[in-house]
Amino acid sequence: MTLDDLSLEPTIYLLPECEGKEEAIECLREVCTEIFEEQLDGWYRVPSTWPAERDLHAFLIWFEWGLHSMIIDLGDDPIEHEEI
Repeated sequence: MTLDDLSLEPTIYLLPECEGKEEAIECLREVCTEIFEEQLDGWYRVPSTWPAERDLHAFLIWFEWGLHSMIIDLGDDPIEHEEI
């Protein structure tokens, strides 16, 4: 699997509603370590080999990311989520 393959099916994380990009980045700052570790665990399950720094700065270097202000759920069933 290549990075191009991963970009075809990105993982989407929902943040609380934010007033703008700056507020969204602050929300991301609060959860970026959890997202970072979940992604690393999916790639390589040896935490001792993971980068020591998993803060927002490292997150922004390691990952391609984007913010989207609207998501529309067209399904009939409630959205299920897993706590990370």
